[in-house]
Amino acid sequence: MRDKTFELLAALADGRAHSGADLARAAGVSRAAIWARVQRLQALGLEILAVPGKGYRLAQAFEFLDEATIRSQLSAVANAAIPALTCLEVTDSTNERLLQQATTGTVHGHAMFAEYQSAGRGRRGDVWVAPPGSGLCVSLGWRFDAPPATMSALGLAVGIAVARAVDDLGLGGVRLKWPNDVLYEGRKLAGILIEMRAEHGGPSTVVIGIGLNVHIPPNVRAGISQPVVDLHEALGRAPARNLIAARLLEALTVRLADFARSGFAPLAAAWSHYDGLAGRCVQLELPGRTVVGVARGVDPTGMLLIEHEGRVEAFLSGHVRVRAS
Repeated sequence: MRDKTFELLAALADGRAHSGADLARAAGVSRAAIWARVQRLQALGLEILAVPGKGYRLAQAFEFLDEATIRSQLSAVANAAIPALTCLEVTDSTNERLLQQATTGTVHGHAMFAEYQSAGRGRRGDVWVAPPGSGLCVSLGWRFDAPPATMSALGLAVGIAVARAVDDLGLGGVRLKWPNDVLYEGRKLAGILIEMRAEHGGPSTVVIGIGLNVHIPPNVRAGISQPVVDLHEALGRAPARNLIAARLLEALTVRLADFARSGFAPLAAAWSHYDGLAGRCVQLELPGRTVVGVARGVDPTGMLLIEHEGRVEAFLSGHVRVRAS
């Protein structure tokens, strides 16, 4: 059953003004109840305007994610690779949902979208801020029966998939910041969080979480602590969210199949194409150590190469920042 607050969102989804009386009559509640639901939607970050004499309207029309619409835009191969596709309205975390599911069953090929996450997670414990309709929040479960030796580079392969999907939507110039941030003009367009459940010496099940900015309201953007960009700003328009979802799943299924078959090495050239750090002065923060030098791409296993103190050293993990030259 649809959440009562999201029932109101559905009624306002066309972007036109609707009177409080009409909304209350259709929902079988009082106008005060409608006002309370409007406030709840506003608290989630949605821009709802009160139009004198006309009622309430969304600042922009809302497109709900829909399984059938997404599947209709996938190839037969991608549809077969994704046996389960779920579109939720509200959840705590799509990653957490699939991780819990993985403890009792399979999540391979299960794509789970959410309009709103109350506890969306980013890397390094960050919170992923995404009001309903402002972006895509999706998690994809995947099982590697024989994990490649370069399994640690999975995040890089996923980053390439996201960049390719955005390319397909018409946005050139996307860059990847090792290990898994997607940038446009130096601002964050998408983030990736990968969580793994591995059996010793055997198969690995991963849950790949992706947050992609589509159209972030100005009031929400003002509260985000880092520079961000969305597809609406970058392209001058916001593509249909169901189309974006399909392009993303299409690219992911292709790259994950490639990665399972051959590891990271065949994807290294694609990474170089999108590499947003190569040749730049960077600072890598490690436990008990900070390395400052020039980024020199990645090695065939996906490790970050940094030239410093007269040598090139490879790093498996760490938090990297771009420094002024």
